[in-house]
Amino acid sequence: MQDILVVEDGLHERERLLKLFTGANYTAAAAESVADAERLLEVMRFRLAIIDIGLGDKSGSYLFEQLRRAGSIPYIIILTGNPSVHLKQRFLEDGAAGYIVKASSAAANESLLDTVRALLGTADVRGVGGIPLTDFLRHYVSEESRQLFLDEQYELPACAHCGSTRYTVTFSHKTQLPPVVEGRVVCAQCFQEMDPEVG
Repeated sequence: MQDILVVEDGLHERERLLKLFTGANYTAAAAESVADAERLLEVMRFRLAIIDIGLGDKSGSYLFEQLRRAGSIPYIIILTGNPSVHLKQRFLEDGAAGYIVKASSAAANESLLDTVRALLGTADVRGVGGIPLTDFLRHYVSEESRQLFLDEQYELPACAHCGSTRYTVTFSHKTQLPPVVEGRVVCAQCFQEMDPEVG
């Protein structure tokens, strides 16, 4: 599981947020549109979404409603240039964990990090964000292609470093910008990459 999904169409703001969160050891991915966010949500889970309202394809309000109904992300913060008190009240009443105006002091790096830490806690520097390999194979990989990850007994092989057979598909090793999403498979116990010779 990743820590933070940033949905922001402004390149500089998107890059600022990614740098801020990854610099504080949170795992983060970014999308510049609702469509990009939906693609990321097909392959990743998140603990927090930070959403701009004014996006290129659809409103961030639409994405907020979809996420709230699905209940798939525990916390959602609206980060917007719109200072409307009525809009803020509506989002907070509908379950947003916060409504931050971009030009405000609350949007400054340290204040924003404090808000994130209050929701998620301090980042786990050893943890690996991602989803279990078994879930990833079952939901997103064709049956023929699954064989590439299995040994001769059609089971996940033991890690060469610690012997565990639990793996995670992680996307936290680099910033993910759809439509290209790159994952890698690591041991869930010792965090070493899966032997590329398997399969």
